Amino acid sequence: MPNTYSLDLAPSARARCRGCTKVVGKGEVRLVTHAFVRPNRGTYFVRHVHCVTPEYMTAVLKSHGSTECVPVNGTMSENTILATRAQLHKLCAC
Repeated sequence: MPNTYSLDLAPSARARCRGCTKVVGKGEVRLVTHAFVRPNRGTYFVRHVHCVTPEYMTAVLKSHGSTECVPVNGTMSENTILATRAQLHKLCAC
């Protein structure tokens, strides 16, 4: 299965960003990659939104079609969602 992606707020400060390798602080917005390892097995990787590259956004768009279709997990304010999607939209050649 292909990877899927989502936006959410970090519930703790334990995960490390796959872009910069720094800790994603509690409450920070992150882009989560839901990777399928094999049937009934999966894992996830996180990135700070500011660590997302245009190449990474190409994979996100291939999976979801547009930045507006990337699901949001948890409780993010509408302003945060709009700002995050606008930031991601700048990275893609839409």
